[in-house]
Amino acid sequence: MATDAEYACMTLRGVQATTPSTLTPTLLGVLCSDARSRNEFFLLTGATA
Repeated sequence: MATDAEYACMTLRGVQATTPSTLTPTLLGVLCSDARSRNEFFLLTGATA
């Protein structure tokens, strides 16, 4: 699960950054407890750890 959010404080102030956002990942279950499964997931999804 991941939450992708935009910084409203930066947007409202008019900060000249392209899409000021943050991505907060959460690993649950086997992805959290098993490094082998986690690495396979990252490999298959193209994500980085």
